[in-house]
Amino acid sequence: MQWTDKAFVTANVGIQAGSHNLNTAQTFTLYDEDATVSSALKVKSGAFFDIGGGYRVWRNNVTAGAIFSWMGNSSNAAVTGSIPDPAFFDRPRAVSTSANDLSHRESALHLNATYMLPVTDKIDVGVSAGPSIFFVKQQVVGSLPISEPGPTVGTPSVTSERETTVGVNFGVDVTYLLTPKYGVGGIARYSWGSADIHGDSLTVGGLQIGGGFRMRF
Repeated sequence: MQWTDKAFVTANVGIQAGSHNLNTAQTFTLYDEDATVSSALKVKSGAFFDIGGGYRVWRNNVTAGAIFSWMGNSSNAAVTGSIPDPAFFDRPRAVSTSANDLSHRESALHLNATYMLPVTDKIDVGVSAGPSIFFVKQQVVGSLPISEPGPTVGTPSVTSERETTVGVNFGVDVTYLLTPKYGVGGIARYSWGSADIHGDSLTVGGLQIGGGFRMRF
């Protein structure tokens, strides 16, 4: 069957599944020696929202389009450090604490070509693939405030890092038309990219499962 419409618009909400580890480390000077701080957190799954569309560009079944998606969550990080002794040289002391609610924000522009497969006059399936551009904002642990004697560890300082990276996406979209122009549908999309965050590679993207509004032109 041939896909007879010229363009479409979609909007979805759902869950981006999967979790990815981020381990960071940095060194700063304290008591004329090097102090080190390391953190380990797991970027968890979260809710996503997307909106996009496509336009028929070749024969009757191939469209070119773009989808913008956004997801966010927050995670706690385990923090460890090696702190010099103010009275003795080369006698570091181990400390540990946590940094809570470090936010992760992930936006992506998914460019894709979609092959439309009409199943009936009300149901069609779109199979898509293409490159993705990810815009990542991640909070990470900076330095540790230290007071003596102890050492006593205060609340870790937190900074935000931004990174833009390129990846890929693959997806399947199923639409059921309630009227000739309006309908509902579901999406399963997998995207992948890798962002350099504070010296570590953070995997971005994942499997997105959701559903929402469909419109045909």
